[in-house]
Amino acid sequence: MSELKDRLMADIKTAMKEKDTMKKGVINLLRAGLQNESLELKRELTKEEEIKIVQRELKQTKQSLEEGQKANREDIVEAEKAKIAIVESYLPKQMNVEEVKELIASLGISKDASMGQTIGVVMKEVAGRAEGKTVSQAVKEYLQN
Repeated sequence: MSELKDRLMADIKTAMKEKDTMKKGVINLLRAGLQNESLELKRELTKEEEIKIVQRELKQTKQSLEEGQKANREDIVEAEKAKIAIVESYLPKQMNVEEVKELIASLGISKDASMGQTIGVVMKEVAGRAEGKTVSQAVKEYLQN
């Protein structure tokens, strides 16, 4: 079993003992996503694939948060914020725009490179440590300065 799956199993046991239904629900959602992907591919997932699944869940939860904010539903907003915190705990530490810009500079990418190509190179480098939105903003700022 992978490190992430082991951690999810341990955390779900703890959540059940503590009767933390929110955490239990989120963990079950993550476990189901990992299991479904593994069954679909008919093999164990790589660490990168597991991170992508967790990121996908985070993105969906953030979209739900935005929808809740648009509808002025404070109950939904609070629940989604709590879910986001739980999901983020299963991802590597996320890089901010400045850290991504430093990475771009260290890769030796010239200022006249195309944005699309640069984003592609950087996304491979950050693999799970930064969201696409953050990478896009960092590349845009880097190429404009």
